[in-house]
Amino acid sequence: MLRKIYDIFMFTAYGFVKTSLFLSLFCLSISFFLKSKHIFHTEVKSIGPLGALVNPTDGIKRLGSTNAESTGLKTNEADIFKFILRFSDQISTADAKKLARLIDEECEIYNLDPFLILAMIYVESKFDPVAVSNKGAIGLMQVMPETGEFIAEKLGIPLNGNKSLFDPAVNVRLGIYYFSSLINRFNSIDQALIAYNAGPTRFLNTAGLRNGKSTY
Repeated sequence: MLRKIYDIFMFTAYGFVKTSLFLSLFCLSISFFLKSKHIFHTEVKSIGPLGALVNPTDGIKRLGSTNAESTGLKTNEADIFKFILRFSDQISTADAKKLARLIDEECEIYNLDPFLILAMIYVESKFDPVAVSNKGAIGLMQVMPETGEFIAEKLGIPLNGNKSLFDPAVNVRLGIYYFSSLINRFNSIDQALIAYNAGPTRFLNTAGLRNGKSTY
């Protein structure tokens, strides 16, 4: 019994911290881009609170002129593009453009805020396309192979084993669809964030224990 109470407490605390981090970064990212014109054309020291997350000079040298007109991207895509370049030194400029377009398109399909997805990617993988967790989750959005295979079949996306999950475009398409399905399932962004990271089965089991319900 004590073990169950401990597990519930730890899961709840972990979920709260993780969700708070997601939402805090999301709010900071919105603030960041509201002031982007000022930020990217002044000294590096003026970058603000997000600058503490990574080396202040990382990504800045690659930004150059990243307004919508110069990149050939729509305004929202250009802002997403800036965010990717700012927080990843492992994604090329060309791939960052493609990824920005994809994130904007997929978020429009599923009615999601692209900057929430960007915050998730940062928290999950620090924008490392080849990140692999100790649980076996892969890529930018840390998609589990079994989950990725199931969703890919549903969406008609061809996979070449786990190798395909290291492709940023494939990984993000699968991750966004999965997150959207969790929001629909739990009718809550907060709960969907926890379930995305911990797994829906573990989330439901722990929620059941917390409510005094048997898991069997």
